[in-house]
Order: sequence, then structure tokens, then C-alpha cells
Amino acid sequence: MLPGQHGFTLAEVLIATAFVMVAFGSVGVGFLRSTSSVEIGRQQTTALYLAEQRLEQIKAWSLNAVAAQGFSTVATGAACCGSEGYNTIANYGNYRRTVAVTSNGKTTKVVQVSVFYFPVNPAGGHAGNERRVDVSTMIANR
Repeated sequence: MLPGQHGFTLAEVLIATAFVMVAFGSVGVGFLRSTSSVEIGRQQTTALYLAEQRLEQIKAWSLNAVAAQGFSTVATGAACCGSEGYNTIANYGNYRRTVAVTSNGKTTKVVQVSVFYFPVNPAGGHAGNERRVDVSTMIANR
């Protein structure tokens, strides 16, 4: 170098570039993980909503006095408690629901709704095994 001239050597520039690339790469990976976590949370919340929705429908069915409805008709596989496959729940094609009803004596039944879904992969497609959310309640004959 000539006197009075200042600058960086090639080695210094390469080291600084490598440092910046590692920092940006870490931020990118963190961003992908956080967006994936947000999507997983959204899917779990949606599954919980769908399970609660089905429980409320079954509770209303069990309290209805219309013919072919009421407490005595609440059973696994019955009209009120049928399973729904993927692409059968309106506006929620990526979810499926099952209902299991267990009699707990003559006047009470336990209703369990399970909602299944596949977690989303940030790169597109599914990211693993089917997941499920279970919600249950007890209904009583009035």
C-alpha cells in the first residue's frame, strides 16, 4: 500500500461477507420457523373450533323434542354423530371429524369429537403425520 491510501484486504472482505451471510441465513431460518409455528397454531385453533362446533350441534340435537331427534338418538354413527372425511366439511376441506358416543348409564352420555388434519410444511405440502384434537363433554337426559 502506498502511504495515505486506506482500504480492506481481500481476506478482510471475504471474512466480513461470510459473517454477514451467516447472520442473514440465521434470520431467514428463524423467520421460516416462526411462520411455521404460527401456521401450526392456526391449524390447532381451527381444529378446536370445529370440534366445539360439532359438540354444540350434538348438544342442541339431544335437547330437541322434534321426532327423530333427542337424547335417545345420540349414538356413534347416528344422524347427529356421523363422521366427516376430508373435503366434506364446508370451507374446511383440510380437516376431518369423528364422533364417539359412550353411554354412561341411562341418563348420561359422553360425547368425544376428534378433528384430524395434516400440519403444513412452509415449503408446501404436508409436514408429517396426521394430527388430532380431541374435545369431549357429557350430556344428560332431561
